[in-house]
Amino acid sequence: MGQRSDDPPGDPRWSEAARLATQLDRILDRFPPHSEARATAIDDLAARLKRTPQTIRSYLRKYGKRRLVRDLLRDDSGRGPRLPPETEGIVKAILDQKHLTPEGCSLNEAMIVINGRLEQAGLKPVSFNTVKSRLWKHWTAEEVARRRGDRTAARKHRRRGGALVPDYPLQVCQIDETEIDVLAVDDEGNLLRRLWVIVLVDVLTHMIMGFWLWPRSANREAIGLCIQHAIRPKGAYFQKFGIEATDVFGRPERIISDRAAWYKSLQDNRSLEDLRVVVEPRRGEPHIRGVVERLQGSINQQLRKGRGQTGRSVADRGDYPAKERACLTYEQIETAVAITAFRICNGEMDEKTRKRPDLEWGKHACRIPEHLLTVDWEAVQLAFLPERACRLSSKGIPAFGLTYWEDEDPRLAELYANRGRESLRIKVNRNDVSHIYVRHPSWESWVAVPRADGLLTPLTAWEWEAQKERERAEAETSWMERGKSREMVDAALTPTAGTGRKPRVSRKAASEAVAARVAGDAPKPHASEMALNRLKTSGDGLGRLPVVDDCFDVEPWGNA
Repeated sequence: MGQRSDDPPGDPRWSEAARLATQLDRILDRFPPHSEARATAIDDLAARLKRTPQTIRSYLRKYGKRRLVRDLLRDDSGRGPRLPPETEGIVKAILDQKHLTPEGCSLNEAMIVINGRLEQAGLKPVSFNTVKSRLWKHWTAEEVARRRGDRTAARKHRRRGGALVPDYPLQVCQIDETEIDVLAVDDEGNLLRRLWVIVLVDVLTHMIMGFWLWPRSANREAIGLCIQHAIRPKGAYFQKFGIEATDVFGRPERIISDRAAWYKSLQDNRSLEDLRVVVEPRRGEPHIRGVVERLQGSINQQLRKGRGQTGRSVADRGDYPAKERACLTYEQIETAVAITAFRICNGEMDEKTRKRPDLEWGKHACRIPEHLLTVDWEAVQLAFLPERACRLSSKGIPAFGLTYWEDEDPRLAELYANRGRESLRIKVNRNDVSHIYVRHPSWESWVAVPRADGLLTPLTAWEWEAQKERERAEAETSWMERGKSREMVDAALTPTAGTGRKPRVSRKAASEAVAARVAGDAPKPHASEMALNRLKTSGDGLGRLPVVDDCFDVEPWGNA
């Protein structure tokens, strides 16, 4: 507040600081530290002054030590220029040549080049924030957007989401998704698209609670699987990959996200409200302090060392043949992401904040409410499954081309009595088509209904579709054979020459003649016995008569 610490009492900046000190005195005198009442008072004062709660807390830290008004004034009197003219010129020249181009490097890379030039000139190196401030000092937001070739116009006023300071872990978490910077292949070596990774991060400790690697763009199912992975204990998961890391789990109370469609669809969700999980998509700058972005950048930084890396953009890729070099499978990438998330990001100190997430978690874990650590993870996953309306038929509930029902379940008897009269709410899980969930109208609960054919083996929807495709391929007849059969039918229906309708013969006589001809060609009962009788009386059909024992006298002929 203000620019000089020796402002006279009549100065407007001094008057504003004095009024602020009065409000801070009330908070310091009335409410004990680290209490809920003080947090409420801070939020109320921040809303009235149009400040963030973090700003009011910083004022309390400055003012609470000595209770002096001048402690609320910024002392920048007598300060000369921050950078020498030679340094200022080098910074501006490098930003103009290296950063403000359509294929320009990042500010971090530009800072490295600037510090290299400054070291050659015998000048003091500068920090990243100095380089960033000089960018907006020498160029406007419109000029930066135009020179960088941004598709969207730069916003003159950017609404900041503000800073959040939770009281304990799991109170506020952030979730975001991004494409990883490496191409993947399947087990047979076929090229896949870039995978998506969804990350859930605790804001207070910067601890990665869980992630989910998804072969397509994010949706409600993938978000539910990510949150399920976050709230479940991960001992077996760590043992699967052979890593040792701090096990973190629990249900987040409030999840901050951006305004993506899959996050907005989770607002006012009845299942999430029942679990007391609030999803809050934020406008403007939704990412508080860039927590989740920095961790996503750390994951991508490690994955770019693998074969088939794509880089953050086409300019970063250059002439590197990413598609020809791709050879990493989903399992290999998942292992690398797990090690990076739970060992590197959670187990190493952040150079910017000088804090180690797993140590911060252990420091604040004692303040986590007990009900956040004992959660039914199946209920959480059920809250994110897609819901639709369906009617019960006489066979059961149709879904995925299958029928779901169980005759021995007494809970479903009431539903079967009213089949076809009212629609039911069902939830399907494409990760397991062996059963679906039906909302029981009387019990007000979800009931798992298995497949009616009794096959309860877990099977994903994609595996079920592939199985049906294989069955179609095995039973399918080629187009040539199907066409040949139709041609044969057409040939059989084509009348022969000389045949036609004879109106002089009655239809009854013609039908009797056809019946007699067809009956004559039909097989006869006892035909084998009749053939044996004919053989006994007329020989074997080859000219040989049957042998008989009768003898006849021969009368002599001629002269006696």
